[in-house]
Amino acid sequence: MTSVPILEPQAAKKFQFVGGELCLDFCNTVGGKRGVSTREYLNSYAELLSWCEQAHLVTATQAAALRREAQRAPELAAAVLARGIALREAVYEIFAAVAERKLPSAPGMETLNAELARTLGRLRVRSHKAGFTWEWTSGEAALDQPLGPIARSAAEMLVANEGLSSVRRCAGDNCGWLFVDASKNHSRRWCDMRDCGNRAKVRRHRLRATGRKRGAS
Repeated sequence: MTSVPILEPQAAKKFQFVGGELCLDFCNTVGGKRGVSTREYLNSYAELLSWCEQAHLVTATQAAALRREAQRAPELAAAVLARGIALREAVYEIFAAVAERKLPSAPGMETLNAELARTLGRLRVRSHKAGFTWEWTSGEAALDQPLGPIARSAAEMLVANEGLSSVRRCAGDNCGWLFVDASKNHSRRWCDMRDCGNRAKVRRHRLRATGRKRGAS
């Protein structure tokens, strides 16, 4: 079996969070355009854990405990990573279909529902002075601890229905990230105006300049 790197890299990747929902941000842990040319950002359990920490799914203390457990059980950590990627691609397929006003495929829904079945039993209601909150009780050393909240985020977004009409897929030539369009006129086209939007702006400027040069010749 191919070994999977477990140790956290010296300089952890800084992930972008532009999706507007946890599940969409998780979908966006792939660079490039799916089906054309992609760059995988979750190449190890350590990178998955780094994303989870940046997404505030786990605390620094929890991340340290999970990192130690991954060291003790590298094959299990690799299996959890594979599960996470399968969940990510299923959720991406579901919401890409939603963005195009299509029905998602049965396999994608089956993968999401299978993850929900494995993890929702860990949810508990916790009381505190201000009221009640949900709490995940998978234990400090459950390597798949972060997958439950991601699956639940996708399920709640689908069932709520309200924001589904605002799900978009980035129009960038080399992108396909998903996001919730919260703009006033619902005309947002790019995952990030500073990234894909800026590149599109530069490209349009160059095309106009080329057109002016041709017209002048």
